[in-house]
Amino acid sequence: MDKTELAQSLLTRLKGLEEFRQPWVSSWQEMTEYMLPRKNSFTGIGLNNSMRGRTGDERIFDSTPMHALELLASSLGGLLTNPAMPWFDISVKDRDMGDSREVRTFLQQARERMISLFNAEDTGFQTHVHELYLDVALLGTAVMYVESDPETVVRFSTRPLGEVHVAESMRGMVDTVYRRYEISARQAIREWGASCSDETKRKAEDKPEEKVEILHAVFPRTDRDPFAIGAAHFPYASIYLETRASHILEESGYLELPYMVPRWAKAAGETYGRGPGQTALSDTRVLNAMGRTALMAAEKMSDPPLMVPDDGFLGPVRSGPGGLSYYRGGSTDRIEALPIRVDLRATEDMMTQRRESIRRIFLGDQLSQEGPAVTATEAVIRQSEKMRVLGPVLGRLQTELLSPLIKRVFRIMLRAGALPGFPQGLEPEDLEVRYTSPVARAQKQYEAQGLAQTMEYLAPLVGSSDAFGIMDNFDTDRMARHVAELFGTPSDYIKPEKDVEVSRGQKSQAMAGAQTTSTIANAAAIAKTLTEAHTDRPNLLTDLWKMLGGDMGTISNLLQGQTNQSVPPENGMPRQTAEAEVPDAG
Repeated sequence: MDKTELAQSLLTRLKGLEEFRQPWVSSWQEMTEYMLPRKNSFTGIGLNNSMRGRTGDERIFDSTPMHALELLASSLGGLLTNPAMPWFDISVKDRDMGDSREVRTFLQQARERMISLFNAEDTGFQTHVHELYLDVALLGTAVMYVESDPETVVRFSTRPLGEVHVAESMRGMVDTVYRRYEISARQAIREWGASCSDETKRKAEDKPEEKVEILHAVFPRTDRDPFAIGAAHFPYASIYLETRASHILEESGYLELPYMVPRWAKAAGETYGRGPGQTALSDTRVLNAMGRTALMAAEKMSDPPLMVPDDGFLGPVRSGPGGLSYYRGGSTDRIEALPIRVDLRATEDMMTQRRESIRRIFLGDQLSQEGPAVTATEAVIRQSEKMRVLGPVLGRLQTELLSPLIKRVFRIMLRAGALPGFPQGLEPEDLEVRYTSPVARAQKQYEAQGLAQTMEYLAPLVGSSDAFGIMDNFDTDRMARHVAELFGTPSDYIKPEKDVEVSRGQKSQAMAGAQTTSTIANAAAIAKTLTEAHTDRPNLLTDLWKMLGGDMGTISNLLQGQTNQSVPPENGMPRQTAEAEVPDAG
């Protein structure tokens, strides 16, 4: 297929995707007009875009939906991609291989470098991910473009939904993205240079700021050789096209899909998602209509219409401050206000109900921190409960955004050499990048709570010495490592199992040495006692000495055990200790 045929096939596919998306556009436009006008990118692409330079808030009479949307987006950022804490981890698939100190150090350094990249200002992740959360909460579908960059390694960009048309694979995952957008002719020349069409080159000289419409098509390749080298055989094709001139600017490819297209929720058979914004749209319509009516009623009450007789007044009626209206003398006619009977309190109560409904739809009751002061333990429990409630709702975001995002960034950094050197024997295929957000950790804390409850129940039976050997049923080392994993303890904080065995061996040797030293000291004390005892007549010490063949260590052990225990009395008189002089047997 030559470039002309390729361009025509891309434009034909774009037209089909536009027709498939068209039923969604009207609802998207209405949601943005009521809740976030600056997100309205559905009025068309071109020089006559009616939204340019406008605020677009003509239909907004109550800002509750906008505030609830902002709160939800900010909460999602704090829960899922909080810059103040690690929200992903890198581990080794083989547990034995990942237990070495070199591998643990590598994993920790790699994660720190990825965290620094996500938090860097130049990459723009924290700025653009907030816009993504606004889109996915309001419209149900959002788009983030992740591309490699020679200066910042990775660059992130959240694209307006009005630019993007998508299609799914057989598994229900987005694998095709057609993005149509505008740039100036000057920017097009700077990006593609001589590859631009002649029309764009003339615009760059005469009117450099005039817009040029570009189509970026990304889709799976079906005719590639997986074992061949080159961008033409990458899994995903990437083609830039000037739509007006049907001119191919660039043809390359991607090893991973560069567009992340998360959906908040998706009905069976649909491609685009549905979010809380669509659920709250009906309440938002009613709330704004009630707000407009309440403003009109308040205005009539403050400046009511007047009833004026058709005769008896001279000149116009002036109802403003300090206004004078003249009437003929002797006339009984007066200017009276038209009675206005409006119960604004009832209207306000109805509006309050709508506001609370909108806040609940945007998960305000789950994310709010308001309430009486509680203990730190209770606060942790409440936070964990909130995370578990939000977990199923945010599961699709993890599958369609966070996991592919982390893997895409990791592979870009790996190809760019931005990761630390791999330890000997460790390959990139051995690594596993996992998402570990506060939501995921809260869900895992059920296991930690189960372990704590088990130990608490067995504590009275174990006691201080574990006389029944109950703890022999548990692998305490595995328990300790599993708990550290549940709470997201950095891998370099935990010693490898081999180092733990060496440390325990050293402690055992130290304890054996201390025991030997104690035995020697006791033997010396016994020897001193023997030298001071009477040996010219038979007694207990001389009998022990003869019986044991003069083995000082055995005597020491026997006598040490005897002195450490209480001696039972005989005939009401305490028995003398071994160190005291023993009378003759006869």
